[in-house]
Amino acid sequence: MSVPIRDVLVVHPNAGRRAALASALPSYRVVAVESKTEAAFRLVDAAPALIIAPPDNARLFLRQVADTAPDALRVFIYSKSDPAGLAELMQSAAEGHVFSVLDDALSGPELGRTLSHLLQHRGSASVVVPPSSYLVQFELNEQGYQARGLEIGNFGATLLLSSDVPLSEFPPGVTLEALRIEREGQLIFKTTWAHVQRAHPGVDEHGAHLRLDISWATAMHPPPPVPGVTMEEQSEVVATLRKGLRREAVLWLQRANDSSVQLLLEEPVVEMVDGVAVLRCRSSCRLEGTASNEAVDLFFEMGGQSYSGVGHLLVNDPDGRMVVRVPHSLVVRNWRSLPRFKPGPDNRFLVSFLAPVTGHHTTRAVLDLSVGGLSFPFDASSEIIPAGSRLETSMLLPDGTSTECQLEVRSIHGLPSDGRVDGGLRPFRAGARFLELPQSARDAILRAFMTSRCAAISDGSQAPFRDIWHLMEEARYRFHPDYPFADDSSLDMLEETHRKVYSGGVLGRSLIYSSATKGLQGNIAALRIHSRTWLVQHLAVRPGVRRNEQISYELSNLVVELGEVQQDVEFIRYSWRKDNRWPSRRMGWLARAMETPGLSMLRHFCYMYLPLASAPSPAPRALPPVRDGMRNDYVWIELHLRDRGELVRVLCEDLLTDEVDLSSLRARFREHGLHRSRRVFVVDGEHGPLAVALSEEATPGLNLIEKTNAFWLLVPDRAHPRAREAVQALIQRCVEHARERGRPSAIALVDEEDIEVLHEVGFQNLGRFSEWIFHRSMIRRGCELWRSVFERLGGTPAPDWESSSSEEAGE
Repeated sequence: MSVPIRDVLVVHPNAGRRAALASALPSYRVVAVESKTEAAFRLVDAAPALIIAPPDNARLFLRQVADTAPDALRVFIYSKSDPAGLAELMQSAAEGHVFSVLDDALSGPELGRTLSHLLQHRGSASVVVPPSSYLVQFELNEQGYQARGLEIGNFGATLLLSSDVPLSEFPPGVTLEALRIEREGQLIFKTTWAHVQRAHPGVDEHGAHLRLDISWATAMHPPPPVPGVTMEEQSEVVATLRKGLRREAVLWLQRANDSSVQLLLEEPVVEMVDGVAVLRCRSSCRLEGTASNEAVDLFFEMGGQSYSGVGHLLVNDPDGRMVVRVPHSLVVRNWRSLPRFKPGPDNRFLVSFLAPVTGHHTTRAVLDLSVGGLSFPFDASSEIIPAGSRLETSMLLPDGTSTECQLEVRSIHGLPSDGRVDGGLRPFRAGARFLELPQSARDAILRAFMTSRCAAISDGSQAPFRDIWHLMEEARYRFHPDYPFADDSSLDMLEETHRKVYSGGVLGRSLIYSSATKGLQGNIAALRIHSRTWLVQHLAVRPGVRRNEQISYELSNLVVELGEVQQDVEFIRYSWRKDNRWPSRRMGWLARAMETPGLSMLRHFCYMYLPLASAPSPAPRALPPVRDGMRNDYVWIELHLRDRGELVRVLCEDLLTDEVDLSSLRARFREHGLHRSRRVFVVDGEHGPLAVALSEEATPGLNLIEKTNAFWLLVPDRAHPRAREAVQALIQRCVEHARERGRPSAIALVDEEDIEVLHEVGFQNLGRFSEWIFHRSMIRRGCELWRSVFERLGGTPAPDWESSSSEEAGE
């Protein structure tokens, strides 16, 4: 954005703080001085547009500035532990001086953002409104207040409070909470907090009142929903830092756990020196008193994520040259829930709404969007759309139809512009989230999203299933024992299941990759195997295709992103055969590189198969009784897995006490004419279960290897003398259960310790599988690693979007 303000005067007695303030404004000409006396001499030479100073003798300083720099924006940086400075600012406001305040405790990035907001505020539009129509409500110290709006802008407002309210309750910088503005009874703006800039009594045509000038943020960022993910692979850390530099991310440096002085790093370059990654850079300031190899915090933001890590300061020259050892690890936090995409020329979206403050009709083209939100441009010099605005919107879809939706503006930021130096055009970008989004709009966004990612990929739910089946046969996708390619008797049933599961996009997604000249080239699917888990499955690419790896990459990425779009999907799940070398090597490496306790899980199991038509009758023998599970058993299952440290399994497989029977998932599948459930069988011991079986139930064909019709075993104490009998009894009951349901086979997914017992009753060991499950917060990090895998294989995935990918093709 072109800001017509370039000269800044910083006044502060502390050299470190002066340096931090100067670093926070890298795009401006900054003059930093120690005292207001020195500042007075500077003001004689040139009048800056922004002056930052401490609050001591503020009134005298403001009178001097009024003569030498009458148009300057005045900002006082104060500490909440300085009552004298606070009293001076309150007295200055009472005398009618106009200024802004800044909390001295803000970190470097926060200082830069806040100062930029103040500068943007200076050139932004505001409008005087009739106080009788604009009701403002907020809380201060747990007490509610009501006021009337007098003037509202993009970055703040002027309020009128009753003259009975004491001035002392609103010192500069105090935080107003839960602020909301209503116009004629309709909510138009809401923010969690705003700051008082100044308060002073006044009398005008509206009568006696307390006039309150406030400011609010340009972004409403919620805290990250989950703990940060730690990136520990050094090569990945270096690659991420280099990517940040390519994207011109702003890097900051401070002493470890000390935010009092933060330096903006200039001209950063990552180099390898004797096998060690270092960051060479410069800074206009210097960390005084640092020892050799002292620990420092390095942090930056990129693509809706924040990155931070601890490095070591190797060189800290007086001329500002610095060398920092790159951190061994980075902590990554997501700030946006879903990645957005830019719609192509054939998939344009328009939004129309009444401007929240002025009520003017406004129509804008959408810059980027997802099913979670969108962004659009506006001119901050004439339009008022502050972060926190509520918009009743009509959205024009690519097919020419319109739909109504509700938006909440979450952030506003300046855009690059060649605007006039007098502050004429001020292009801004408003980022908003959907509060209400009809299904028709959601479907249109997802169609445009798929096209933007890869035009050759389309929805496979309506494609002839026999074509997909024949593609799998050509791709040697052969591990589905219940459905051999030589037998077409199950194809009609599989096609019906395919249509029901994937047509709505809620229970799963099927994608096909097609060529205009060669037809169907690839297929992948994903299934909501449990309430919060998206299982990637059935990847198949026609052999001999020249772009085989690229097709696999694009299909895998997109199907995972479509899972991320489902707001209630918390985990991504992949599975592959251990004897399939390609996914075993690549996916195993990826799982180990991204291992994060509490957010991911890599496990292995054996696939045991018993065809019931030829299964021998069980030999008569005395086995312990088996009963159906009850709620007490569900409690035991959850606690047992938690004690084993398998929280990820509890969450991703619906093993919380209230979810074990899959009642909510069963209702969801029933709406689409499908079945999904779970039975629990228990063998009791002296003080609790000796063993438990979790027997999954589903419509045939949801998963071609029938994981959704298999059983798992939980054995708390394998050394117990009756444990083997308990396992034998459970296996017999699960086989009976499969027969009762008319299944052609019984399938067990078990640990190696159970193989021998299963062999005794006729089960065949069809191989060892690996399974990797991880939380959605790790998807974007996985994207970069997965992308690098395909690049090393010779593919060149041109788009640099952030997504993830996987294979269950090894089955």
